Amino acid sequence: MSPTRRALLDSAALGAVGALAGCFGDDPADGSGPVARSSAVSGTDTDPTVVKPRNPDGDRVLVDGSEATDDGEPVSVGRELVTTADRAAELLPAEGVAEEDRRRVREFFDETDYDAETVYVSPAGILSCQRLEIDSVSWRPGRVEYEYCRELRPPDAACEADTRVAMALLFRLPVALDERIGGSGSSGRSPCRTTNTEYSVIDGNATVPGNATATNEWGDF
Repeated sequence: MSPTRRALLDSAALGAVGALAGCFGDDPADGSGPVARSSAVSGTDTDPTVVKPRNPDGDRVLVDGSEATDDGEPVSVGRELVTTADRAAELLPAEGVAEEDRRRVREFFDETDYDAETVYVSPAGILSCQRLEIDSVSWRPGRVEYEYCRELRPPDAACEADTRVAMALLFRLPVALDERIGGSGSSGRSPCRTTNTEYSVIDGNATVPGNATATNEWGDF
């Protein structure tokens, strides 16, 4: 075999190996490494990690510390996929949020691994004497949805009947999504089918209809 021919064969073999490496995602230059964020992934978590801070004294729970209105007021946070620790640091509890909830929100953001996880933030609203139980959360490219049920809070929880309060839902999704979100949704029922709440000891003016499907009175919350 002539040297020229051997050199040609060796070159072809190296090219084939490189092509195979690319097929298996071993080339760090192609952006497919373990920390690459994805927009083409779908899934469901039937036991999601979620925190549900409230603001009994205001109409919002989270504000954007990086923005302000012309009057200097902080901007409310809407539905958002939080994909970096830097962005999470800009999301702050609003005035009126209890200190315990402020701490829980900060810990939730700080404990998220943004190389492998994403936080989905969604504003919500609920009656003061009610709570949401999250059944599942699902995601697909550009959209996040969750299922819930709604019931009375435990009898030892301080609440005010027939008073609506602001709530935020923070889901930790076990996947690294990109920050684009084109739509969101929710579906649920009230009350929950199974409950540990002792309804008999709750004051009668703090009740929910027992046969009503939960309505979307606050939009896609």
